[in-house]
Amino acid sequence: MQFRYIIEPEDLKKVLQELSGEKVLFIDTEVGASKLRLFQVSAKEGEVYIIDVFELGKQALETIRELLKNSGVVGHNLKFDLRFLLEEGIKPLATYDTMIAHQLLGGEEHVKRASLREVAREHLGKIVDKSLQLSDWSMKNLTREQLEYAANDVILVRELFPVLNSKLNNISENGINLKEIPEAQVFDIKNPAVAVEMAFVKEITLLEMNGIPINEQELERLTQELSKSLNKKVMNFISLHRVDPFSPKQLSELFTKKLKLDLPKTEKGNVSTDDKALAQHIDIPAIESLLEIRSSKKSIEKLQEIKQNLKNGRIYPEFKQIGAITGRMSSYNPNVQNISRDLRHIFQANNGNILVVADFSQIELRIACEYVGEDKMLRALKEGIDLHRYTASILLSKPASDISKQERQLAKAVNFGLIYGISAKGLVEYARTYGVKLSQTDAQRLREGFFAHYNAIKQWHEKVKTQLKEHGHIRGQTLLGRYYIAQTFPDAVNYPIQGTGADLLKLSVVLFRRKDQDRAKVINLVHDEIVVECPEDKADIVSENLKEAMLDAGSRILKNVPIEVELSIAKSWKKD
Repeated sequence: MQFRYIIEPEDLKKVLQELSGEKVLFIDTEVGASKLRLFQVSAKEGEVYIIDVFELGKQALETIRELLKNSGVVGHNLKFDLRFLLEEGIKPLATYDTMIAHQLLGGEEHVKRASLREVAREHLGKIVDKSLQLSDWSMKNLTREQLEYAANDVILVRELFPVLNSKLNNISENGINLKEIPEAQVFDIKNPAVAVEMAFVKEITLLEMNGIPINEQELERLTQELSKSLNKKVMNFISLHRVDPFSPKQLSELFTKKLKLDLPKTEKGNVSTDDKALAQHIDIPAIESLLEIRSSKKSIEKLQEIKQNLKNGRIYPEFKQIGAITGRMSSYNPNVQNISRDLRHIFQANNGNILVVADFSQIELRIACEYVGEDKMLRALKEGIDLHRYTASILLSKPASDISKQERQLAKAVNFGLIYGISAKGLVEYARTYGVKLSQTDAQRLREGFFAHYNAIKQWHEKVKTQLKEHGHIRGQTLLGRYYIAQTFPDAVNYPIQGTGADLLKLSVVLFRRKDQDRAKVINLVHDEIVVECPEDKADIVSENLKEAMLDAGSRILKNVPIEVELSIAKSWKKD
């Protein structure tokens, strides 16, 4: 194995001479005691240089900074390496992650199993020993085996890059031009969805580093308030029903024997008392009380999760860039993508700062409209008509101006549920999440009315069912070009819509950061929403840049359907 271990200042100069001018560099890092120990780098052929940062200190960092400022870097799980580089002010020109490339090529298994070991085995047919990954990289004298291991990771990435990039470039293009994104040029990426994901590697690293500000006093006050309220609800429940609300066995006896409810069974044959099973009987006071108890308990657990992860008034959640096959992100430690609206006010900007919150209005409907070519929906959107009021007026046979707030909520559930083809029974359950009670008869009537009016959506669903019946699966692409494979009807109608939404969000962030490198920090992303922190006196220009970037991204992906962005500027994340 050809590698050179760099521990002398003179050798650093040689590395710079050898690799300067290389368009693409292949890199990896090893970390000891939470600090950057080794930086491994090579060109597309030749030796791997292993720079010992512990030995060479600032000189090593200055050399790496100079080396990468005009080069694209290729790595595996590059977010890990980038974090240590960005903390030292080292910013590569462009980024390419072989882990992300692998995830973009296939189905669920590719998303879930994307370690360097798995990717090398699948694409190179190599069995890789990763046991030294957990060795002590902070010890003064590293072993020959450790150095070989460090060099080998770069060689693997170097071999993977052309294989993966060639496979991704074979996915058909769709004519969307993103040539101003450096990744497209540096790595010769043909597919725009791939270019966006590779550019987003840097953005998700910064997102994790930025963290989210928390009002600790409000966090503590709210936790205590909800805990007192929960205790009261629990005591009332026990007093009324003589049942522990946290005991599935006692609850099943209460609901089946005393209240005579017909509840579904679990796989083990027990009576199901989960929220979904009980939601159908929410009009029964005991069940309404129980669901309120569970909701309060979940809120308290979320607040406790946030408190456990606090560091100097901020939380620093981790994000998976591709958390699902649709390209949607996921987050953990803590999860900040499932924060209920009544808890959001604890997320507050620090003194002198403010939050700019922007989200795409009715974006899944707009994407579905573009994807299937639904003319009636398109006409309403182009005329600036609120789509939920429009659907309500059609289904309830009354003017849009006469639609009540509750009727609009009903139409919201119908619109967002039926574009994905849910059943009448599913619509009953889904409507409850919007605070709307429906009988199954009414749900069936609404469902029939929806598909009678939006015939293009019905035809799309029928076409999907036919293709699945004939082939057993569907291979498709989002509007930006993200590849997917679907085996079921719910997946086949979900993936292109939610996948396009994920593309749109990520492209918006990439375009926004090109407009606003220094003034603002993106601190959270939730499916169709971008949360930005900035100085109060910069809020107007930041909000303008953010809106422009989101509208720009929307106009590139949706050619016919107009995009709307809703903005708020406030101290907290909570919206009015």
